[in-house]
Amino acid sequence: MLITNRANTRIGKYNGFSTHLLIGELNSGSTEISIQITDVEPDEMQFLHSHPREQCYYIITGRGLMIIDEESEEVKGGDAIFISSERTHGIRNIGNTVLTYLTANQAFGKKREDELWPD
Repeated sequence: MLITNRANTRIGKYNGFSTHLLIGELNSGSTEISIQITDVEPDEMQFLHSHPREQCYYIITGRGLMIIDEESEEVKGGDAIFISSERTHGIRNIGNTVLTYLTANQAFGKKREDELWPD
């Protein structure tokens, strides 16, 4: 049985946000699913990016502006967002508190996990 939380997982620290790899191939051996929790500081943004995997975001706390390709929409705690594969996406914190969200997607693989979550 694998039970993880922020205190015992790998972390990736970036300009304005940090992310914890809760479930991934490195700690579970799963090649199918990956789960992360991310905190975005006020007025900061998770950078725009795309990848071949579908992805879901679930907003836990805070307010954000979700950007997918040319669309953007305000999101808040309790909202779930589906992102199709290869769509450029990111989220900006538009609130005055930390924006926290959970992400689920296909596993990245050990090499990429080691790059994104080095600590």
